[in-house]
Amino acid sequence: MSRFRTLRRAWFDEIAEELAWLLEDLSPAVASAVPKDLGPRNLVSATVLARVAQADMECQEIAFVAGDLVRLAGEQGVRAPERVEEVEELWTALREPTVPLLRSWWREPLGEGLLAHWAEIRAEEVGWTRVHQDLRERWVLDSDGIWRRGLMPAEAPDGDWRGFFDHLEAVTSGQEAAYARMLVTRWPSLAAEIEAFASEKADELAAVPHLDLVHRERALADALTAVAAENLVQGGGELPADLRAVLRSIRDTGKSYLAWLDGEFTERLTPLERAYLALGAADAARCEAYLRQYAEIWCAPESGTLPTPVFTEEDYAPLKPAERPRAVAPEWMAMVAKVYSEDAQFGWTGTVGSQPWWLYVAESGIESAAAMRFKHDGQVRIGHRTLDDPHDMLVGLPPDDPHAQNLIMRFRYDVEDLHEMCELLVLARAGRVRLGFLVRDTGGGFRVLRVVSVPMPPALREAMRGKALRALDAMTGVDPRKLAVLIAPEAGGPAAEDVDDAWRDAVDGGLFPRGDTLF
Repeated sequence: MSRFRTLRRAWFDEIAEELAWLLEDLSPAVASAVPKDLGPRNLVSATVLARVAQADMECQEIAFVAGDLVRLAGEQGVRAPERVEEVEELWTALREPTVPLLRSWWREPLGEGLLAHWAEIRAEEVGWTRVHQDLRERWVLDSDGIWRRGLMPAEAPDGDWRGFFDHLEAVTSGQEAAYARMLVTRWPSLAAEIEAFASEKADELAAVPHLDLVHRERALADALTAVAAENLVQGGGELPADLRAVLRSIRDTGKSYLAWLDGEFTERLTPLERAYLALGAADAARCEAYLRQYAEIWCAPESGTLPTPVFTEEDYAPLKPAERPRAVAPEWMAMVAKVYSEDAQFGWTGTVGSQPWWLYVAESGIESAAAMRFKHDGQVRIGHRTLDDPHDMLVGLPPDDPHAQNLIMRFRYDVEDLHEMCELLVLARAGRVRLGFLVRDTGGGFRVLRVVSVPMPPALREAMRGKALRALDAMTGVDPRKLAVLIAPEAGGPAAEDVDDAWRDAVDGGLFPRGDTLF
């Protein structure tokens, strides 16, 4: 087994063990029902925990999640209603701050990545035919879901991994590798430049040995390719013919190696590994550093989090009115709703735990009816004036929906507020926000009508990330370490926040933007 594969297997084993222990701690009942006939139990337990956490973030129907656990357990399964209570308890526990990998911006790559790794490990034991059968019957994935996730046998095994020098030796005459090594050995400045470039990465990537290895080989190949190309340009016809041939070979081989590394090789990695590997870029590393500073203060286990409902009025709709529990909003939500109910169209933005949240108070009648239709077919309309304004969004039903004009919500993050720019960055990385609709009841209090998960379009996520990064850089002097002091918690909570008059007055009566809107 290659060094890369050895490091990779050890890293996944470490993650699986940590999450398996966490599942046992958070929900012994779910942990005890993890099947023993699907391969390494720690890995299966970790994958179960990650996918249940992902399901909560996506606001999946709790009965379906409970049913999936029953099917996964196979012969160990129990009746689904019993699992509903267990899933509710686990979701409630997962909304409290926990290990970094279970923060909102890691949940999707973690859930998909562990499932992909399980499929690889299981296939080594029983073959891909049986793996696909288990994915359909036990993990409840259809053929399209399996195909979209790329859960197929790889055309080439991970053992084909090669560092850049090894690749040069394998595909060239051998002179190229010797010359490339000589460049690094005899030019200390070049070696120092490569090391500095390779070190400009997020701490999270540095903690993943096999991906740090890939990142360093990319830096080496990129630098030597650039040096060979520059020498060919500067030397022109004055260079000896054999040296020009060697430089051309290093340049061309370097380009093909980088293309393979960023294309075919990276595509074979799991979504979790690709998310880590993306932290090798300087701006991505800085984004992660800001998120780390933010999370250490606002997502620390000792800080706790505000209560959020698992069930809403929508979940009780099939029951007769007399049988429905009164889904009263948590106190903090009611206090936020009291402030924002006075401002038509505007909603509250924030982060609870590590999960992005929006709250919107719908008027009883036409607007609340439209809120019940929101995302009924999976379609959502999100608009903003230009790509420079991804922090200021109008959200509603698709334009062809008959209720489109009955529900138009505005959510805005303040570009001059460090905390809100951190929250915009969290939203960009998480890729989805939990939107809670509240309505006023006859007694003057507030109830949670429903909660939905709203995914952000990829182009909008990228624009959000860029906007938040530029704002945070400007306010911290491009030093993420300063963030910890600047966003230290103050007395008071969300209820103490007043609606910002500056942007409240900026409402111009316009609805969704025109041609430059992203949806």
